[in-house]
Amino acid sequence: MANAGRKHLELGALRDRRAVVILAGVALGVATPVVARLTFPGWVEASALAQVRLLVRLGGLFVFAGAYPALLVLVRLGLTEVSVYQHRAALRVYPVFCSLFQALVALDGFLLVAWPERFALPSLWADLLLSVVAVGLLPLVLHQQSWLVGFDPKEVLSARSELGEAGTLPPTRTPLDTLDYRVLQLVAQSGSDVAAVMINDMAIGARDLNLRLRKLVALGFLDVVDEQHGPQLTLTSQGTDTLALPVSLFTWQTDDLELLQELASARLALEERQPQKVVVACARCCERMLRGLLAAHEPPVTSVGGKDVGRATLGELVGACRQSRLIGRFEDNIFSALNERRKKIHALQDERPIDDQDAFILYTLTEIAARALLTQPVRPTAQPSEHASPPPSQ
Repeated sequence: MANAGRKHLELGALRDRRAVVILAGVALGVATPVVARLTFPGWVEASALAQVRLLVRLGGLFVFAGAYPALLVLVRLGLTEVSVYQHRAALRVYPVFCSLFQALVALDGFLLVAWPERFALPSLWADLLLSVVAVGLLPLVLHQQSWLVGFDPKEVLSARSELGEAGTLPPTRTPLDTLDYRVLQLVAQSGSDVAAVMINDMAIGARDLNLRLRKLVALGFLDVVDEQHGPQLTLTSQGTDTLALPVSLFTWQTDDLELLQELASARLALEERQPQKVVVACARCCERMLRGLLAAHEPPVTSVGGKDVGRATLGELVGACRQSRLIGRFEDNIFSALNERRKKIHALQDERPIDDQDAFILYTLTEIAARALLTQPVRPTAQPSEHASPPPSQ
């Protein structure tokens, strides 16, 4: 609590090349009143329309190239306090104002070329030069907007090389948690807009968000690409596959990649409204989880109902786990309900076939069953009671 009321300055951000470009543009914008005063003898004899054109252009540069980005720079460096909503609104409105001003400057240039006798300053070349500066300076500042929101692509990409030096990680989802999943969702929903990613409503601080982004880039879930409008965050195929999984999965304790793949395929089939595929994928998930329980039993259960465990049906697997006391009443009821729903995939005559509602129920039950099994402690193997009768002699 000692630092609760202390501002955190980020003056080190000024070492970024993008900061130099923005500060140079701010300096030129702020200097426009001085330029207007020093060049007063050169335009005082111009027509009233030419003087209005000059003052509008210089005033626009002062506001949109000087004062407005100066405010954003102060926020970026931590020299002033604004809310998340104020910061986001300022960043969103700035390009709109710049576009309106550039449209006005373009119309001004048209009038200058079409009727120079009435609209031009005494020096036509100086007038044209000022128009070029007014048109080109604002895009130069806007192109560096990723610095204004605190996104450093080099810092994020450096995490990949740092991870490589630390050694490879096993290809599992273990390093991720629910907050990493939310960050992936944020990137997907923002359309890779860096400003929308960095200034968000996730209740996560900018520094923690940067750490999450570095982690996701290092592990291959995100990538940073340099587009025409600046650096952008993009999802990799691994990231899009991860978003197909339920968020609650990232609190489970499993490294079974095939189980995760089946859960992802069930989730995608549910979103695509393909109930038959949902049923098949969910049944495979349940069978895989139950076979895992039987394999972990001491001694391992290798046959069910006179057949190999790998060929046993879902109902037979549920019965074997119930008999070995590997599942409780709660899990037993869920798997039994799943098995009954699964039977509807082969609808009899005059029986309603499985539909989207059935698929949703089946998927929900599968997720509940997976969470129940994968978050519970390992059940101790039941030991025979001291008072139990000995096995009959052979």
